Amino acid sequence: MGGMSDPIETIRQLLAERVPAGRPAFVGIDGLSCAGKTTFATRLAEALGGDVVHGDDMSRPGRPLWEHERFVSEVYRPMLTDGSATYQRWHWTSQEPGEDLSVTRAQVIVEGIHVTDEAVAVPWDVRVWVTVDENVRIERAQEREGGARWECWSTNWMPQEAAYVAAQHPETRADVIVDGAS
Repeated sequence: MGGMSDPIETIRQLLAERVPAGRPAFVGIDGLSCAGKTTFATRLAEALGGDVVHGDDMSRPGRPLWEHERFVSEVYRPMLTDGSATYQRWHWTSQEPGEDLSVTRAQVIVEGIHVTDEAVAVPWDVRVWVTVDENVRIERAQEREGGARWECWSTNWMPQEAAYVAAQHPETRADVIVDGAS
């Protein structure tokens, strides 16, 4: 479908067409780090009255990608059967689990790199790809990561993300392309 003037309205329309009444909707927001996924997910959740699940909250140390299997078992399936879910927050920098987070709204917005990866067993109702100029992305990353974290980001994350895009071209699976600069 590609980029349209108002991506939130486009997503709202696609959900209305694709999601049967009474079933939760699932929106996967993918894109490279620092492209603007979290910002867009927050805006979309506010507009739709949905809950955001961050891929980073399902990323344990030593795991190369977000734990999409855990997302399926702890969020996706419970939302389909019970209309709510609770999962334990983890972060890739933490050795211990964090707090329990709840998903209770019928619009479930999941954001993170690799969210729409072919290995993820979720039939997304709408797939979004957030893109931004590479220079803007790198500026954002240098601001956000800084110092030793920038070194890790630039030598580990950037090449992994580039390999994902080269192998799977997730932008071609997207129903909506969002400009992460705005």
